Amino acid sequence: MGGLVYVAAYAPVSGTPAGEYNTRPEMSDSHVPSLVVGDPAGVGALRVDPRDPGRRAGIKEAFYNDVDDRTADAAIDLLSPDAPLQILSETLTVTGHRYGSIPHAYVVCTLDKAIPPAMQRRFVKEIDAVSVSPTTVTELEASHAPFLSRPAALAGAIAAAATHPYELVGN
Repeated sequence: MGGLVYVAAYAPVSGTPAGEYNTRPEMSDSHVPSLVVGDPAGVGALRVDPRDPGRRAGIKEAFYNDVDDRTADAAIDLLSPDAPLQILSETLTVTGHRYGSIPHAYVVCTLDKAIPPAMQRRFVKEIDAVSVSPTTVTELEASHAPFLSRPAALAGAIAAAATHPYELVGN
């Protein structure tokens, strides 16, 4: 049986464009807006330039705050400076019949400074509003990159979601 596992992810299933979530109170603690270079409409992209030495510390704090410096630097070096602008305005409306019938799991990363835990929990509520069954939620004490800082715990959370759908799984 298949399913979806979100890891500290945007999950705009309510028909609200992803960019509108950036104005929600749950995003007030996000460090990402301060990293965006220029006006996205003028630049034609969401630009967070990892090549700018002055921004690297902010990128590390936002995405990799619990990752060792060497690993974080390597991850930052792999980032692309531009993300598609269209993701901000695109709407996605799902149905309970199709999307809602698939088991969902969400790994909330409690140290995430890119998508704050409060926003992640909001996404879970919105998923649950269209799902037949509640989302399996695992909370990890990790940054936005648990695959780098806590890979074994993340693998365990994904495995648990696959074997015990629809439960709250501990840290």
